[in-house]
Amino acid sequence: MKSKLKILDFLVHGGHQYEFFKNEADFYCLGVNNELHTNDSLGRPKQENVFFIKNDSLKNFIPDIMMIRAGIKYDNYQYLLKNGVKTIAVVQTHTPFRIPDWCKIVVWNSRITMEKFKKLMPDKKHYHIIHGFDPREFKNINIEKNNRIISSFSLFKQRGEFLGYQDWEEVNFRVKKCDLIGHGNDDIESNIGVFSYPKLVEIYNSYSGYLNTTTHSAMPRSRAEAMMCGTPIITTSNYDTPLYFKHKQNCLIANTSSEMIDAINLLLSSKVIRQDLSNSGRESAIKYFNIIDYLEKWKQILI
Repeated sequence: MKSKLKILDFLVHGGHQYEFFKNEADFYCLGVNNELHTNDSLGRPKQENVFFIKNDSLKNFIPDIMMIRAGIKYDNYQYLLKNGVKTIAVVQTHTPFRIPDWCKIVVWNSRITMEKFKKLMPDKKHYHIIHGFDPREFKNINIEKNNRIISSFSLFKQRGEFLGYQDWEEVNFRVKKCDLIGHGNDDIESNIGVFSYPKLVEIYNSYSGYLNTTTHSAMPRSRAEAMMCGTPIITTSNYDTPLYFKHKQNCLIANTSSEMIDAINLLLSSKVIRQDLSNSGRESAIKYFNIIDYLEKWKQILI
């Protein structure tokens, strides 16, 4: 029997990595600053194939694959290449971080971003893998809605230029029905906290709509999570949005604060529209963001 792949990774994005760790492999996960993580670090349930380690554990350990992620001093681990370790970079932002010359595989979550930047890295193989979720986890649980709108952003003010904080603030001032979840938002009055799965699914399901205001975000996963839960989506249209989100078919497209306000008022005024977008949105999410397709694409790269 072929032995299980051993993958060295760095915990930088718990939501994404919870899905990534569903691949058939054992994952040995380092902290960004060599801290030892706990079972709560993912913001998701910790799988049995995930092991939190420190640098000392690498002395007698050679992985099959090392992941390259933003914010990591990966040159510290270049010595592993002498042992034939395969390296794979993951880019989930609208502009790529510096990918070392010795890493020859890049996985992008945005097709538009990949097409824009891959020509600058002709010596590497480039793959596109969008987010993937299990419809049995992120599901419509048919609970009563609260006639309010939810958004999910971390460090919203600090990253406001590309997350659209000013538009969100204007919208909330006008409609007074917007709530926010996410890390680093303690100074925003409408922030209601940070929620992990499975509580996160209940939060999405309790709201009448989800508002995405991003201007330069390659593919925000929270929008896809909410869509998978059957929460009606109001979203800006940029980067890969037109590939998955269709105005008045599975969402409402709104690119300015005034358009967002109109979309919210329309959504909250009609139960029929909310139900139609809930059903069509979940169907689209299952089609485009399915964990089965996600894992199959990763399998072809990892083997």
